Amino acid sequence: MTSNDLPFLESDRIIFKIYACEEHLKKLKNIQSKYGDLLAKSARVIAELETDSFISQLYGIFDSVFLKINDKLQLGIPTDKVDIYRVLTGLSAETKGVELAHELDQANRRGNLYWIIIS
Repeated sequence: MTSNDLPFLESDRIIFKIYACEEHLKKLKNIQSKYGDLLAKSARVIAELETDSFISQLYGIFDSVFLKINDKLQLGIPTDKVDIYRVLTGLSAETKGVELAHELDQANRRGNLYWIIIS
């Protein structure tokens, strides 16, 4: 993705969050190239800032996905209460969401929901 994609990215939070993750990963790779190691004394603070930013954006992908599922399938979960468990419950109650609920639950149980996004 490039910064030319930004007008589109601004209208889709999921895509924007993925873009932000990519940018933070690029910065981490540059820090590693420059300092040889992310744990090098001179790189630690900046590397930790980028790592925290990456994780924050990654977490935001899931919030955005769950909010979009809630909205598109009209699950009726209050915006400030949307999380994976409420979405799974709402999907399980909806016949059209049972398969999606099963897939989300399986990924969550395996503990690899976050890794699916970054791999």
